[in-house]
Amino acid sequence: MLKRSKLILLLATVCMVWTASGRPSEETSGHVLGGALNSPIRIEVFSDFQCSACREFYLRTIRQILQEYSSKDKVCVIYHEYPLTTHRYSRSAAQYAEAAAQLGVQKLLSVMDSLFMDQAQWTQDGNLEASISKALSREDFLKLKKAMQNPAIDQAINKDIQLAITQKIISTPTMIISYTGKQQKVEGLVTYLVLKQFIDSITK
Repeated sequence: MLKRSKLILLLATVCMVWTASGRPSEETSGHVLGGALNSPIRIEVFSDFQCSACREFYLRTIRQILQEYSSKDKVCVIYHEYPLTTHRYSRSAAQYAEAAAQLGVQKLLSVMDSLFMDQAQWTQDGNLEASISKALSREDFLKLKKAMQNPAIDQAINKDIQLAITQKIISTPTMIISYTGKQQKVEGLVTYLVLKQFIDSITK
């Protein structure tokens, strides 16, 4: 097994890393996708639904982390909306996700799965509802549409964006990993294998 210092170096070879001592960032926004807030590791993900790297990161890395580690309360994953202004439909996608979160975390995960899996389609035609309607029952879809009218949706997104600005996050996907009184800011796509090695070095 790799030592923790070597794993940190391994992370640094695939993305930009910033490390500092201090307590984990407070959960002032975002949604817990899995794990307990007092888990040994907290991963806060800043992501854009229209970002292709975010798609790969969520589908190939985050979903496996949720299954293998969050289900055992080893890792708490918190998702933050960070729609980039250069992406035409990312804000709308974030609004749908925020509305889905009001229906519960399982509904949110279903909508996130669908948005990322269908990214190639709706980024071309803007038809987000076609993807979202597949992820929910008709009853839940109607509830989501009603929730979309709540001003709190945009307020929550703006809060996430403000947190990203405070954390000096400039690209997606970006993780802030908090553990044992330390933080690492990791920018870019990280594979499940690399993240798994890092998590195992902390939790075992």
